[in-house]
Amino acid sequence: MALNLRDIFKLFFGGSLLAIPISPLDMLPDLEASLQPPSEEVIVLEPAPNYGVVFHTVRPGESLVLLASRYGSDAGAIKKLSGLKTTVLQPGQELKIPIEAKSEDEPRLPPGVQEYTVGKGDTLERIAKAYGLRIIDIVSANPDLASLDQLPLGAKLYIPTGSRGLLIKVGEGDTLDAIAARYGVKLEDLARTNGINDPLAVKPGDMLIVPGVAAQEAMARLEERRKEERRLAEERRRRLAAQRAARLRQVAYRGGTSAKGFQWPLSSFRITAYYHDANYYRRFRRVHTGIDLAAPQGTPIYAAKAGVVTAAGWSRVGYGYYVKVNHGGGVETLYAHMSRIAVRAGQQVKQGALLGYVGRTGFATGPHLHFEVRIGGRTQNPWSYLPH
Repeated sequence: MALNLRDIFKLFFGGSLLAIPISPLDMLPDLEASLQPPSEEVIVLEPAPNYGVVFHTVRPGESLVLLASRYGSDAGAIKKLSGLKTTVLQPGQELKIPIEAKSEDEPRLPPGVQEYTVGKGDTLERIAKAYGLRIIDIVSANPDLASLDQLPLGAKLYIPTGSRGLLIKVGEGDTLDAIAARYGVKLEDLARTNGINDPLAVKPGDMLIVPGVAAQEAMARLEERRKEERRLAEERRRRLAAQRAARLRQVAYRGGTSAKGFQWPLSSFRITAYYHDANYYRRFRRVHTGIDLAAPQGTPIYAAKAGVVTAAGWSRVGYGYYVKVNHGGGVETLYAHMSRIAVRAGQQVKQGALLGYVGRTGFATGPHLHFEVRIGGRTQNPWSYLPH
């Protein structure tokens, strides 16, 4: 029987382990054995934790809040990890700053740039003041802002708490030296501002601060936009003022009568509730049977039409001091909530005659005249009887 070299070694050396060079082919695993399932349990290692620690030496003027903002960390976590007894820092102190490591796929933000979520009542002026910045500093970090005055609630802003400049996004095919040349800045300044040691590590989607460059064009666009917004706001204000003024009607005591022979009972007023007013009903849960004319306490009240006073006194149903005038043909007018009455029952009055003065007696929330028109004892819409 012929023996090969391996059999010869086994014969002479038994199970001894020798450091004898063998053919590389002998180092390959046996194919048949590799197809067998492993006899031992497979251990799956957990991925590395997604956080780290930065060691920082405190410089004059630095604080926990400033460092937390710069590194995107938490002031309390820095204090705890560094074993600090107080929040006051001394130059030369060594701190351990916990930071969250970003995935390689996430866009890179420059050091000192942090995200800010717009809250209720936030304005650019308020945010800039809180961070010791100018408006243009924030605009340069957010050149796509739509308005200087209208910040949507929940919107994200970039805040440059370190170096200031134009914040840009790296595009496809962009290189650090090409970006530096495009904006006329030194390559080393661009790299130093953005904490870049390897220019080749910059990838599309990363954010870079271009130092010393401000978004002047964006600022000019936003200032023009602000002028337009303020012009439109002023137009809205004037339109609303005109609408309010339209409800104020100056009516002469005599003359200015409607086709049905009525004049307004006040010379100057503001209409606060109309006949069967829906807002009035929602507020007081009762139908409004007349028209309310707001005017200062003591304003004279005049007869809308000539007639005979049929009632002048106190009402038990919420009118307060009131006057009722019969104009004949089943037509009556009623004047309520007076502060004083100037006529008596049975008195004949001409159109425009003084009946009393505006007050807030009875069911009234402020000084006004409640004016009614009744036909056959049923209330009608006074607007249909008064001059327009």
